[in-house]
Amino acid sequence: MKTKFVPLFASILFLLLCIQGTAGTISTQNDWPKVFDVQFEQKGSSIVLQWKAVEESTDISYEIETSTDGKQFKTAAIVLGGFATGDHYSYAYKVKQASTKIFYRIKQTNNDGTYRIVSEQLF
Repeated sequence: MKTKFVPLFASILFLLLCIQGTAGTISTQNDWPKVFDVQFEQKGSSIVLQWKAVEESTDISYEIETSTDGKQFKTAAIVLGGFATGDHYSYAYKVKQASTKIFYRIKQTNNDGTYRIVSEQLF
């Protein structure tokens, strides 16, 4: 009887620990800092990505990603978050416009590895 109880107890304990461990790392939509005033603009021979955020900690960063097909994206730049001097954070990224159509997107990333796509546009 002892040999069946120990593995069952260990399995239940393991499942409880796994559930508690993952609950803290899964970010919900409400956990993310608010991002607003997102703009993708062509200015001369450049593409300028601009955005603002509020209630942001230094755990947040932004990846500017590019793609030629809209499916496979590569990181073009990383912008660190949470270093504002006022009540909101203003960000900008400028890149020379390519001769072909390119998808640009802003990916908001948390230091625990979770992320969300803020915006995406084709130029």
